[in-house]
Amino acid sequence: MNILLTCGETSGEYHAGLLVSELKKINPDCRIIALGGNILKNAGAEVSFPMERYAFMGFSEILFGLPKILSLERKLKAIISKGNIDLFIPVDYPGMNLRLARFANKQGVPVLYFISPQVWAWGKWRIKKMKGTIDLMTVILPFEEKLYKEAGIPVFFAGHPALREIEDPPANKCLPDNAKDFKILLFPGSRLQEVKMILPPIVEGVRKIRKRFPEARFILGLAPIISENDIEIPADILPCITISRKGLKELGRVTLVLAASGTVTLQTALSGTPMVTMYKTSAITYRIGKMLIQIPHVAMPNVLAGRKIVPELVQKNATGNRIAEEAIELLTNGKKYSKMSGELLELREILKGGGGFSEVARKALKMARRE
Repeated sequence: MNILLTCGETSGEYHAGLLVSELKKINPDCRIIALGGNILKNAGAEVSFPMERYAFMGFSEILFGLPKILSLERKLKAIISKGNIDLFIPVDYPGMNLRLARFANKQGVPVLYFISPQVWAWGKWRIKKMKGTIDLMTVILPFEEKLYKEAGIPVFFAGHPALREIEDPPANKCLPDNAKDFKILLFPGSRLQEVKMILPPIVEGVRKIRKRFPEARFILGLAPIISENDIEIPADILPCITISRKGLKELGRVTLVLAASGTVTLQTALSGTPMVTMYKTSAITYRIGKMLIQIPHVAMPNVLAGRKIVPELVQKNATGNRIAEEAIELLTNGKKYSKMSGELLELREILKGGGGFSEVARKALKMARRE
């Protein structure tokens, strides 16, 4: 049995890695050819196409990377055309994956779309195009299930894996009694373009936070595809920053998180850790996105709650000054800090339920066998 799986970014790859592990548990002999990274490789997939070569974000950035993307797309279509792929599993990453899904469908290959693209935020018109192309849409956010049911697309709510990954704390977090115990976790993003945009203002924010709290310590959580050689940390703050490849493991021990908008903000929320979120991209991408995005918030905790819980610093507001201001406000206001922690923990209830990734794996294998 041969399965083709395509994943274009770190957050999706993490979830896909869990699915690959489940597939291998049920059928150790199934072969999974993948576009991905080390997470998929360690789970048992054959990573024929390294994800870091194609991890573009934003409209203008994707435009410049288009030759690479189109070349990759041709190679993946060639694999599907050979006739020995039993199932295609695209993971999020909508542009190329939706085109590949249509191609696979025309070739008679079943398509299980794993983790819905965020069409509810910026492209509901795409849902109609999915009908008849996708045999099963797997979602991890509860409101997405209704969206696809109403569109007549077979859908399965798997539940969000972060509930299992992030331990449920016994109570709201409270500020440490002493500022010297402040530990602040930094998540500048999962793609290099994103990190290059977000890390500089975060670093400037760190510098200003240290002026107020000289004994604060910082942990820089780097995504798997980001090399330490790709980042620059000024010498004056280097001594107070520790680089970690397991930033999520630190959530239970840190006071505050400064994070680029993305899946990590939801993972942070489920730990009850207060945070400041930010989003910054090229001017062209931002202008186009502003015309397309149909929801009032960009940070996932705020999207899920339907209201603003955590600060969102977007584009021109994503500056070192603003990051430091929001961070210091939380670090000096125990009542506000604890209230945010409690509101974030309420999101765990919203995400509960779902059939689990093991059931997704069973459905996938049945589809591959044409059952």
